Amino acid sequence: MTLEQDCLAILAKQMGPAAKIFLDRQCRHNLLKEPAKLEKSDLPALSKICFSATQSTLGVTVAENIKKDLATLMESKE
Repeated sequence: MTLEQDCLAILAKQMGPAAKIFLDRQCRHNLLKEPAKLEKSDLPALSKICFSATQSTLGVTVAENIKKDLATLMESKE
């Protein structure tokens, strides 16, 4: 799986079908790149961005889960 697909799988657990649009928006607006061009070095920033973007709408618990799961992805992609 690509890094984009791995991130989508994590986000989809919490967001369902909205995950694809969410990831696309966060990557394009905050990282200034397409999700298909994500690199391992983008994961720390993406994790923080996703936490900030989800905590007010989905709650702190969900935001923490997303951040934790993306951190796990950082470790597994080494």
